[in-house]
Amino acid sequence: MKTSIHAVLTVFFAFALVTLTACNPKPAAAAPSTPEVKAEPAAVDVSAADLATFGFHVFPQPVDLPVFTVPALTGTALKTTELSGTITMLNFWATWCPPCKKEMPSIQRLAELMKGTAFRIVAISTGEKRETVESFIKQNKYAFPIYLDENGNLGDSYASQGIPTTYILNKDGKIIAGIVGSRDYDEPALVALLKGLAAK
Repeated sequence: MKTSIHAVLTVFFAFALVTLTACNPKPAAAAPSTPEVKAEPAAVDVSAADLATFGFHVFPQPVDLPVFTVPALTGTALKTTELSGTITMLNFWATWCPPCKKEMPSIQRLAELMKGTAFRIVAISTGEKRETVESFIKQNKYAFPIYLDENGNLGDSYASQGIPTTYILNKDGKIIAGIVGSRDYDEPALVALLKGLAAK
């Protein structure tokens, strides 16, 4: 019998440690901080289970992601069935969330470090209007792909315990790990792990 995504996420959120590095889904204002640039690491032999060493909850079995379509800030909408063939970082965030803003420079650097690999970033702004997100992205000059969950329905399902919430999907488009809260995604050891997964 197939376990539903909602049952799996209920268990995930029950064990997720929500600290001051995550926002409740209510607006709050604060200035973003910019972590220093880190050196690019070499790829190593890794497995998905290694994500646990970086604070991710690794699911015992890959979890099917339900089919949904999310509009892009620029370009064409994305359907979840298109997420196969690459390792995907699925990130839920908002412009008013200080921990989200804190990690975004590292996500930009991760995008640059992962160029040319089978890796993609899908950053979904949840509960905000296109104009708000567009202004924020333009002001901060982020170039990784941004998508819009203006009514907040996806955020309610996939980030109910706070934002940022981030999932790692395997090359079959299935969720293999998740984390609630902010972190630096350009940490050399994590980049090496993601490169290793992308190379498999």
